[in-house]
Amino acid sequence: MTASADITPSQLSTLSKLIYSETGIVIGEKKLALLRARLAKRMRFTQKRTVSDYMKQLQQDETEFLHFLDAITTNHTYFFRENRHCEYLISQLDPSVPVKIWCAACSSGEEPYSIGAQLMDGGFRFSIFATDISDTMLAAARTGIFPKERLKQFPKPSLSRYFQRGQGKREGSVRVKPEVRHHVTFGKFNLIADRPPDIFDVIFCRNVMIYFDTATRQKVIDRLLPALKPGGYLFVGLSESLSGIRHPLINQIPSAYRKN
Repeated sequence: MTASADITPSQLSTLSKLIYSETGIVIGEKKLALLRARLAKRMRFTQKRTVSDYMKQLQQDETEFLHFLDAITTNHTYFFRENRHCEYLISQLDPSVPVKIWCAACSSGEEPYSIGAQLMDGGFRFSIFATDISDTMLAAARTGIFPKERLKQFPKPSLSRYFQRGQGKREGSVRVKPEVRHHVTFGKFNLIADRPPDIFDVIFCRNVMIYFDTATRQKVIDRLLPALKPGGYLFVGLSESLSGIRHPLINQIPSAYRKN
């Protein structure tokens, strides 16, 4: 069966509104190719020949609706991405005081594991709650198994301390050791719809707000702030800022803020 993911302007508008209402992600012309590719993949899986047929299934099948959103929100990341934030955080923390961290939009888990390894190196007592909207990404994160290419920026002297090399069928991959995974708990969370589950000393919410418009970024910040302790730190992506957003935070270094 040959499926065609050609999207009419009307269909694009409908799908864009649907994605925006559920995730806050803005689908414009620049992301049309991504939408078409992810849509084609789901159409092949569900054996739908036209976008119209697939959209009818989205209306009737909640499971497929979740799979579709999952496909749209899946993003690539790697270990030690934008690590200056973690280096700055470690320089500010007191090793004698336990720290609770929330990694929102954690994707496949590289961010929380990278932070956890560095905190272990520093002798910190900590816990990390890592969340994402994608069930696929969370399932991958929980395994702690990654292609070794994603560790290119991970300090080589620490690799054997925190990772096990894959053998046999797993050759070419690595697995995060249990002593690191022990500190990280994963859960599903929608940044624009769910209530924060706890109060944290530090929140990382990086490289996700670039997909949101100003109104949605404001909504996300309004949800995150009550979950951040006074004196706590909020980190957004280096290509992001809180410009145009109402908030009481004080900028510390680029894309890093502290709550009074």
